Amino acid sequence: MKRSQSAIDNPKGFTLLEIAIVMVIIGILTGGGVSLMKILTERKMRNETVDYLAQVRGALVSYAINNGRLPWADGSTAGSGDGQEDNGVTNGFLPYLTLQAGPRDPYKHVLRYEVNANLTSNSRATTCTALKNGLNTRPLVVDGDGSGTAFNVAFVLVSAGPMDADSNGNVFDTYNSGTHRGNNANGNPNYLRYPPQQTFDDLTVYIGGNELFGQVCEYLKLAVNNTSGVRVYVRDVTRGADLGFLNANTSNSYDILSGSRIEVRTAANGLGAIVSPSTPPTPVILAGRGATINIP
Repeated sequence: MKRSQSAIDNPKGFTLLEIAIVMVIIGILTGGGVSLMKILTERKMRNETVDYLAQVRGALVSYAINNGRLPWADGSTAGSGDGQEDNGVTNGFLPYLTLQAGPRDPYKHVLRYEVNANLTSNSRATTCTALKNGLNTRPLVVDGDGSGTAFNVAFVLVSAGPMDADSNGNVFDTYNSGTHRGNNANGNPNYLRYPPQQTFDDLTVYIGGNELFGQVCEYLKLAVNNTSGVRVYVRDVTRGADLGFLNANTSNSYDILSGSRIEVRTAANGLGAIVSPSTPPTPVILAGRGATINIP
């Protein structure tokens, strides 16, 4: 029996309509696969950026623990900076070489970094005093997980995300919708931590003053009992300042940063002689939760 030409070209008997339907399904599956791959890639990059931000945040806390202060910002233009902190610059980019951290996030951007100026002194005591008294200057953050009220933080880090989501010519975005608003390009009037939106794709992390205080500072209570017949002066040698004086037969207590070197002297400003005897004898480096110096 002679077969038709169409049967020879289409041996399984599929009609053109059936073939067309199959091609449409393949196209849909292919397009869906591309979209799924794009979503998975974006999620992977975002998760890697979250991890990088956590590493840098930890490096900044470790730097503060080791040095008694936070580093200044790198004031150079992003992409051309040397990665070193620039003295006096509080608002700029991450000093990654100073921190010995990775230079860029997974999106190949240098993080924006702003630090509270009161936490950059070379004195741990100055840093801890500022933290203890409470931060009241820049930077400020509005956190989308809470109210729309800005609050002071010790430092803030911003990753610009994959693109200029708000199309303002700066990869760091501004968001002005609803009660949660911020400008991550310069922090004026505040930075914003917020879930990704069509016009906002930055990732922001920060640390508050109380949390950093708990990591960096440990205070103890020093009691001094002066039962001698003369006035004495209690001096914090680490800070280079007198804590105060005690007249004969008086007592007082002081908040001392753990690890401070303390002297009791017969004159102010580190002058005069070290008082002897005392229990324990000074100079003494104090640590722990509390201490007492008795002067007989």
